Amino acid sequence: MKSTAVSGFLSACLFVACPSLAADSLQWTCSTEGSRWLDKAPVSLGETEVFSDAQALRVLVNTSTKLQQIDGWGGCFNERGWKAIMTLSPSDRKTLMDELFHPTEGLRLGLCRTPIGASDYAVDLYSLNEKAGDFAMEHFSLEQDRKWLIPYIKAAQSIRPDLKLWGSPWSPPSWMKHNGSLHGPGPENRIKDDVQTLDALALYFARYVEEYRKEGIEISMVMPQNEPNMTTNYTSCLWTGGQLSKFIGHHLGPVFEKRGLSTEIHLGTINDDDDRGGYAYWVEPSVADPETRKHLDGLGCQWDSAPTMEETHLLHPDMKLMQTEAECGNHENNWGFAEYQFGLAMKWFAAGAGSNMIWNLVLDETGLSTGGWAQCSPVVVDTKKREIIRTPYFHLYQHFSHFIEPGAHLVASTGAWGDKLAFVNPDGGAVIVLANRSDQEHPLTINIDGKRSGIVKIPARSFNTFVAASK
Repeated sequence: MKSTAVSGFLSACLFVACPSLAADSLQWTCSTEGSRWLDKAPVSLGETEVFSDAQALRVLVNTSTKLQQIDGWGGCFNERGWKAIMTLSPSDRKTLMDELFHPTEGLRLGLCRTPIGASDYAVDLYSLNEKAGDFAMEHFSLEQDRKWLIPYIKAAQSIRPDLKLWGSPWSPPSWMKHNGSLHGPGPENRIKDDVQTLDALALYFARYVEEYRKEGIEISMVMPQNEPNMTTNYTSCLWTGGQLSKFIGHHLGPVFEKRGLSTEIHLGTINDDDDRGGYAYWVEPSVADPETRKHLDGLGCQWDSAPTMEETHLLHPDMKLMQTEAECGNHENNWGFAEYQFGLAMKWFAAGAGSNMIWNLVLDETGLSTGGWAQCSPVVVDTKKREIIRTPYFHLYQHFSHFIEPGAHLVASTGAWGDKLAFVNPDGGAVIVLANRSDQEHPLTINIDGKRSGIVKIPARSFNTFVAASK
């Protein structure tokens, strides 16, 4: 694995402000495995194509054909990530947090997820109320969150005060489940769906939002359950699509309404599209129930559920759709994994996603989860050497998140160059992100609303962002 480490200085390649652009040129930023985040010579745009290379592929962008809005870029706060970050020196810790959350530099993350209770990257196994039968939530507590998650979030907020947060549990309290445990295999690891339990769980969510607000942290959105079809050796819980609909429409929504909470409720995080029917199994029960639909603000999908999102987008084009977690790999942290993530980004935006969410932002050098799964992350902290390592995934993500603003739109892009996505920012400026996943340099020409470039030679195995000034 090749990666870049902090060595007592801030790399200019990470903190680069967009230079002033002429209306007839493109700013070009390029990353290869050997040279990350390089500003290339600006690319001129004109009214006529000036090239003769018959091998050149085209990218054609039409900024007037706007597709879904892009709501933001981010990832998940997890306890083990903060534990790793805390091994760094104060100056390196600040460097890393700035690279992740600064509003104008680095990744510029502004939309992030946080677990409600323990995730598979928690330090301990817990929920926010393990007092069996406490339906009134008298023993609800953020004690564990105050050790890890809340300091992590507050450190990010100090850099990015407008950071938006959403939460989801990996498991409800153990006493709300048939197996009486926060985890475990088999069909007994499922929610109890009687009225008393679901009312208590709705109150659990409300208390979570209210208690976080007392900590100075606003939760803008919740989703009822992480991956509701999974039973695992880490926190998990089975739900059916019908149970999720019942909970949102007849318990969670009314409790939020009664307590004056404006926190959005999204169905999610759905993670499969198996023989149960995808959209029909997971989404249709919620959109078909008038009470649920009244309280439903969107849908969150991850892993294998892109077809579910795509069908939802076709049938309900006004519904907000989120890609809620990127695939996490097996600790490869190499260039090939970053290229794979580029392909996943294309898949999810094609399905209608309005966000692209990293799973773990930061892991230690082992990458190990509670269940023993070593996973990938944009940043690795070597806790023994006390060093920051930016993996290729960091730089890939930066090619999107650094340039594409919240409120941008995906726009139509055609042409023979396959690995491409195009966006238009709120100020009207165009952004094209493209990859060359081949082992050879390839010539390219770019056409944006009729203005054409000459030949641009795209390096082998590279990620590239082209930015056009607003009209």
